[in-house]
Amino acid sequence: MIKFDLSGQTAIVTGAGRGIGAEIADRFAEAGADVVAAARSTDEIEAVAEAVSAEHGVEAIAVPTNLRNVNDIDSLVEKAVEAFGVPEILINNAGANLPSPPVDTPIEDVDTMIGVNLRGTFLLTQRWAAAYREAGLEEGRVVNISSGTGTIGVPRMTLYGSTNAGINGLTRGWAATLAPDGVTVNAVTPGLVGIDRIRNLLEEQGDAIYELDRIPLGRLAEPEEIADACLFYASNLANYVTGTELFVDGGMTFTAGLYR
Repeated sequence: MIKFDLSGQTAIVTGAGRGIGAEIADRFAEAGADVVAAARSTDEIEAVAEAVSAEHGVEAIAVPTNLRNVNDIDSLVEKAVEAFGVPEILINNAGANLPSPPVDTPIEDVDTMIGVNLRGTFLLTQRWAAAYREAGLEEGRVVNISSGTGTIGVPRMTLYGSTNAGINGLTRGWAATLAPDGVTVNAVTPGLVGIDRIRNLLEEQGDAIYELDRIPLGRLAEPEEIADACLFYASNLANYVTGTELFVDGGMTFTAGLYR
């Protein structure tokens, strides 16, 4: 197994309180990176920061952050810089998914998904990039977590899928913008991941929502498999890779038939 070494680097991870984000924080800490865990839930990110620090011997801080609030975004970057200097790595993992038939989607849900998934991701990357340039760093990594719904049409996820298509656009645009600064920007696109929310849905509704036998590899992804893809993009193995999208979905997206 390849051992990644991110010693001496720092990673901001949004949505770090649970699921994929918590696993990303753990994987990056295991590789030696200090971690800035960000999410709305203070208790959850404090628990993650304490756990990765205790287990892997790195420094970790928790910064409560609502990505719909620009003051929170500014505070996140400021506190990260104050604690560690400008982080070399930014993982834009936080996202809002509020499924509903598009003809019935409440305006509040529209504002939340656009505010977190697009506006929040853009503004945090913007603030991080400004700090990176001001510090005169020579190498950086941005990894955005997208979704297969940004590529295929999915019932009840019209707006969510549209925001993820937007994340893919942000990935390419920021990649072109920041390449002269030595920054690579890429996206990891999970399929169905075995986090608590998905497993609970499967227990409650099962085939009424998903046809799991349509996943070519025949199973859900594990959160650590998504984290490992992020780790690849953040490592020296991906020095010459930017503006790309890596599907970690067991083949789900190319079949386009999983969702009812």
